[in-house]
Amino acid sequence: MQEIKSVLKTVLKDLMRQQKGRDLDGAKALWRRLVGERAAAHSQIVYLTKDKIRVNVNSSAWLYQLSLKKNTIQKEFYKAFKIKDIKLQLGDIKEKHGRSEQEV
Repeated sequence: MQEIKSVLKTVLKDLMRQQKGRDLDGAKALWRRLVGERAAAHSQIVYLTKDKIRVNVNSSAWLYQLSLKKNTIQKEFYKAFKIKDIKLQLGDIKEKHGRSEQEV
């Protein structure tokens, strides 16, 4: 009986990890579509929960531009993922679209 419990626990953890990956991939795709490729190159989703997203933006100019669109972006994320809050903040961008920031 203990073996079945262990197997089920492992399977459930794997399913949760896969689901989170799909949500993040979908959220990144929606982000790029909503803000455009130029703004997406200067921003990155760094944290995603079931109802919140945190986005790093690499300059204050882009942070301002994205903050002007925040309400529209938030409405679309709510429709797609039931995400209620998007926090935009200045921060480092690690990778964009499979390339490092220096290559963009």
